[in-house]
Amino acid sequence: MSFESEQLQESTGDDSWAEQAKNVPHQAQQILIAWVFIWASIFLFLDFAALQGLVNGHFDSYFVKLCNWFGVASCVLWFQGFVILQHWLARVGATSMGQSGCFLKLIAAVFFNLQPMTGTANDLSTRGGAGLWWSNLLGILLFHSGNLVSCADFYLHTPPGADKKKGWLYFGNLPITGMWIYQLATWLLVYANLFSCAWGGGVPSKQFVETSHWSIAWTQYLGSGLLAAGSCVYCLWCNGFRTFAAVM
Repeated sequence: MSFESEQLQESTGDDSWAEQAKNVPHQAQQILIAWVFIWASIFLFLDFAALQGLVNGHFDSYFVKLCNWFGVASCVLWFQGFVILQHWLARVGATSMGQSGCFLKLIAAVFFNLQPMTGTANDLSTRGGAGLWWSNLLGILLFHSGNLVSCADFYLHTPPGADKKKGWLYFGNLPITGMWIYQLATWLLVYANLFSCAWGGGVPSKQFVETSHWSIAWTQYLGSGLLAAGSCVYCLWCNGFRTFAAVM
């Protein structure tokens, strides 16, 4: 998410993160994006938790029955967040590479929405509550590709305020740190979706690994948790936590 038209500069007075965050272009919009992604990650974690409850036989659990609804909430939020982020990137004059990375993730969010949407329809043509078998896999591959493009963009076009000679927690490097956390998260989720995908029209017996297997469960939990962590880094960057506390 490099940008040209507006630059992030270090404060000449109080050098606290809160003061430096005032130089984040269109700070309020970036705060909104961060919180949308935090909640998208939380609902994704709940979706995975409910799914694991389902595949482990807890069919009568009210929490498990909310699985697709957790998915709907998460995926709608991802879509909304990437729409707003795409607008923010264009607004600040981001590089074409940076905007392309976000666009890949926006398209991914469209495919993410297909699985819980068709799952809530509970139609036999889409495996009842399971929904479309291929949409989540295609979505995560696009999401991961977008993260790879975004990280490459940061490497090739150092964003204003960042400094390659300084650490991951240097204020100007926080957007880069957050994006690398996102990339680590999607590596895990690519594994979870690829190996638990019910190939051949949604036939469970054709999965490489059963959904209940520990490696699938933990990559789902860690992946969604790291998405939340990456979103929290962006929220720190734009001072979203303190702003939210002040409103409350």
